[in-house]
Amino acid sequence: MDEGAGGHEHGARAPSRFWRAFHDALWRPPSELERILPSPAPEPVPPPRVGGVCAERAARKGVPARRVRRNFALTVVPVLLYPVLWLVHAAGRPRARGRAAANRQLILVAAALFTAWAVGPELYDYGIPRWAALVVGAATGAPMLLLARSPLLTWRLMVPAQAVVFVLPRDIAVETGVPDYLLPPFLIVLYLVGAQYHRGVVSVVGVATTAVFLTQAGLPGRDLSDALVYIFAAVAALVVGDNVRVRREEHGVRAAPAPPPSDRPAIPLLDGLVDAVWRAPVRRPGGPMRLLGGPRRPRDTRLIAGVCAAFARRSRWGRIALRVVAVVLLPGTAVVVVGVYAVLWLLMPSEDDPPPASGTGPGPKVLVRERIAWGVLCAVSVGASAAAGAQLAFLQQIPQPLPWALGAAVGLPLALVPAVPLLAWRLGLAGLALAVVGGGVYGEPPTNLWPWPAAGLVVMALLVYAVAVAHGGRTAAGVAAATALVGFLPATVLTGTPVLQTLWPCALAAGIAALGANVRGRLSAQRELAREAELRRREHARQAALEERSRIARELHDVVSHHMSMIAIQAEAAPYKYPGLPDGAAETFTTIRDASREALTEMRRVVRLLREQGEDAERAPQPGLDRLGELVEGARTAGMRVEVDDRSGEADLSEAVGRSAYRIVQEALSNAAQHAPGARVEVALAPVDGALEVSVANGPAAQGGGGGGLGSGGHGLVGMRERAAVLGGTLRAGPTPDGGFSVEARLPLGAGGPQ
Repeated sequence: MDEGAGGHEHGARAPSRFWRAFHDALWRPPSELERILPSPAPEPVPPPRVGGVCAERAARKGVPARRVRRNFALTVVPVLLYPVLWLVHAAGRPRARGRAAANRQLILVAAALFTAWAVGPELYDYGIPRWAALVVGAATGAPMLLLARSPLLTWRLMVPAQAVVFVLPRDIAVETGVPDYLLPPFLIVLYLVGAQYHRGVVSVVGVATTAVFLTQAGLPGRDLSDALVYIFAAVAALVVGDNVRVRREEHGVRAAPAPPPSDRPAIPLLDGLVDAVWRAPVRRPGGPMRLLGGPRRPRDTRLIAGVCAAFARRSRWGRIALRVVAVVLLPGTAVVVVGVYAVLWLLMPSEDDPPPASGTGPGPKVLVRERIAWGVLCAVSVGASAAAGAQLAFLQQIPQPLPWALGAAVGLPLALVPAVPLLAWRLGLAGLALAVVGGGVYGEPPTNLWPWPAAGLVVMALLVYAVAVAHGGRTAAGVAAATALVGFLPATVLTGTPVLQTLWPCALAAGIAALGANVRGRLSAQRELAREAELRRREHARQAALEERSRIARELHDVVSHHMSMIAIQAEAAPYKYPGLPDGAAETFTTIRDASREALTEMRRVVRLLREQGEDAERAPQPGLDRLGELVEGARTAGMRVEVDDRSGEADLSEAVGRSAYRIVQEALSNAAQHAPGARVEVALAPVDGALEVSVANGPAAQGGGGGGLGSGGHGLVGMRERAAVLGGTLRAGPTPDGGFSVEARLPLGAGGPQ
């Protein structure tokens, strides 16, 4: 009963397992499938010579690498098999780094070039047209570049190339449908599939490969016996690979999990193409585009020269060069150039605008002129669409209403640049490609010698630059490559445009992408420097606060020491002052005296720790408000105009409050002398509602120098705030309407005194 149930359950699972293997082999992304990779060689591994095959084999066998290399050199078969072992070894190291990764990439490139170079001429010898032979050869060899990333993906790409070979027309009757030079790399791929994937996937790959070979055998002029030979070779490669995989599992090697995207071997240009066309998010990193953090227009420039002056900084020749470029681009593209110039003028901040917000917080509020700029950009995209449609209609002679639809596909994506530049580029590239196709199908010669709308080229240049600035890196390279492959090079086949004429826009796209990536790199470096500067500023402020707290603690030591000394003296003198004290009371005074002396000793140790290395102890008494007159006279002697209104004597101040008030006034006068020389300074101290209010205000600098006044630069305000905070008070500081600066502190009168 149980066996029957188990058998029924097993039979029910079999179809499901088969369809899962079928789905895994033919459709599921290879990066999600497990691969059984060879175990790494034990350490230490001898230095590799070429591909590292001999070095790792020597490490596994525990013999000198020289002996293994000598055996390879003296034995004919291993020497002949060395390129194969070389390629298999490279394909089994997808996570190689450094020199190993470079060697692996060179091996795969050599394998791809060899396959393409061998297959193409062989197909041409069969009578296949030259262009078809070259295309099929390249399509057959290119998948070898992906061998380290995924042998299964390589197999998926090579099988369609073989299917194309079968059906290509040829002048010479050949019995076999597969080029002889294609079989060795294809067998290597099959071996790696068998060695790195589970048996279900391997079985589906074998069935699909057999079906392809049997299909070519059924075509006219083909021989079934040759197809059976190829099927036998393919199955043998899969079986050998499967045996290797089983042996690895028996030795404890388990399936390696799919590596994260950052660890997968990368082919920069190919990955860039995939990112640009499909994978990368279309939204602009960092939110919609805005130029509040970019160049700033000088205040004294007019509309025509403002943007050029901003981009040229303060270079006169730079401004002249930019104006010349604008004049050269103006004919034929007036709508686009003038519109883009207007958008830049609206988006570009002037020297009077506030700087953008720093850090990771929200940016500045969207200005009205920015909203106007988006509207102008939409108008520019409509104008570019009209210009492109007019060129296609009246110069290319494309029948109505197709040119206006193509013009809209070319120009309207420009309006999406501020928010989704990558999506705008994708749509614009599709529109440009459709315009080329429309010109080739419906256009009239000789206008086909210029198949691209001029406005479309300007729009595409802006789109490529926007994507490169927003995304950078390999995405920018992929955008340039896709623009050349889809937008420009097909014009040679579709419209008869000379090859050289299609190369210069390709080079221009590459140059614009490189420029945008460079600008992105510089902007990123500037943001990083600004972030580092902000971190340094915060660290300096924190350090200044700690230093000020240490200084305050050392100053308070004198006050506390005085009071503790008085307690110790009174406690020691009490038995002599009152001879009739009971023994218990005398013992209590003795305990108070000893505790006071111990507290004084501990305080001296703490202050010694707070003192900077090499700093001598301060011998002079700490100043208070009783020395405020000397401070003011010293400032007046230095040339400052200081007026004092001191009513602090109306309240009973503790030493801590008096000392903090003195230090705040001292720091404020020092900052005023440094940052606002010649300015009039007013100092006021008065008790108000149980607190001492200290106010120091200076006017603007007398001779236009200086600037902000109190607290500008340095860490003076940090120290003032720390002194106020120690006493439980508050401090406010900021500029005044007349261009000066003021500091207002409120110090509780009871702070530091008896409670």
